[in-house]
Amino acid sequence: MSDCLLGIDYGDSRTGVSVAYGRGPALPLCVIDSSRGRRSTAAEVAGIAIDRHASVLVLGLPVNMDGSCGKRVAATEKFARVLREELAARGAVTEVTFWDERLTSKTAEAELRGMNYAGDRTGASDQIAAAIILENYIDHLNRVAAAAETQGTADNGQVVREGS
Repeated sequence: MSDCLLGIDYGDSRTGVSVAYGRGPALPLCVIDSSRGRRSTAAEVAGIAIDRHASVLVLGLPVNMDGSCGKRVAATEKFARVLREELAARGAVTEVTFWDERLTSKTAEAELRGMNYAGDRTGASDQIAAAIILENYIDHLNRVAAAAETQGTADNGQVVREGS
């Protein structure tokens, strides 16, 4: 199994993609134009996953601040179904899992402001949001591994839905 992980910040207009190897840092990778539709976006993400031999795709789930699920969650779940279909059609054995993405876009915008970033913030913020999603997931894996190592236990972290 590959040690490549991809973080995905799915949106109707743009989809940010990030990458990490092993439990290393998550890095912004690219932004995909999502305006051509869910299937086209899923095909591009699947292509990246296959090219990089990704074992896990971590898809940000945009739950509301109170933890409830709204229209964006439903749209993201539909995208995940199409993405899984696309991966399966290409023979890829890649897990797609959801991760709570609350406040990642705001954090990404704050990071760009802090860097005095002068470029296109919209595309850059999507990639950074994807990296934050993936970094949070990796941090969770590291915490679980450390807890299991020291205490023989593990927690469930913030995985909102596994494989919906």
